[in-house]
Amino acid sequence: MAKKARKAAKSRKSVSARKPAKRAFKRTVSKGAKARVVRRPARAVSRKAAQVPLGSTPLKGQANLIVTFDPNHRGSAELELREVLRQAGEKPQIGQTEVEGLFKVAVSDARKAVARIRDLVRGNSGLFSVTHHYTPVDRWCQAEVSAMQKLIRELTSGIGREEKWKMGLNKRHWDKLEGNQLIMRLTEVVDRPNVDLDSPEKIIQVEIIGKEAGLSLLTPKDVVDVAKEKGG
Repeated sequence: MAKKARKAAKSRKSVSARKPAKRAFKRTVSKGAKARVVRRPARAVSRKAAQVPLGSTPLKGQANLIVTFDPNHRGSAELELREVLRQAGEKPQIGQTEVEGLFKVAVSDARKAVARIRDLVRGNSGLFSVTHHYTPVDRWCQAEVSAMQKLIRELTSGIGREEKWKMGLNKRHWDKLEGNQLIMRLTEVVDRPNVDLDSPEKIIQVEIIGKEAGLSLLTPKDVVDVAKEKGG
């Protein structure tokens, strides 16, 4: 009997010794499972971050340059733009827009930057493959006819009475008026008689981007058309 009791006690000890081991194993698996749950979202965020467009960060200052590019190569376009502006002596802030193929950019001096960019196109045309037009912007307003007319009146003071001028218009994600109707409404506040669509000395440039509009008074040299510069 004593021998059987000792065997039973030994067996109970063996079982009780194994049970904590199983509990310990369960805790380890549980901790490991929690760790994996924490890691999965981290990997998902990482993949998502990799897909965010390069130019998606909001501008800290107001944009004074807009740049068009091939919408099929947004990432390459931003890398190209950054390199172009670096070589032009700028440290740009590049912001997203609701329009595909368009960057809003803040630089120290848009007109000086454009002049340097023109020299770069002529001297190193291989630097430009997916960016197309570089246009300075002087003022921003709501994309309402009355607000744009007000700014145009102010810009008109920069056109001499005898100077030839024209209006340039690009409208994107805005369909309140057809193009010709809009130009008629906007030009009716310009009291300068010498309109010249082919060889203007001044250009009132209107860039409508959804709910906002960027306006500027430019000379032909204030804008870079990369394809035109390469061809000319």
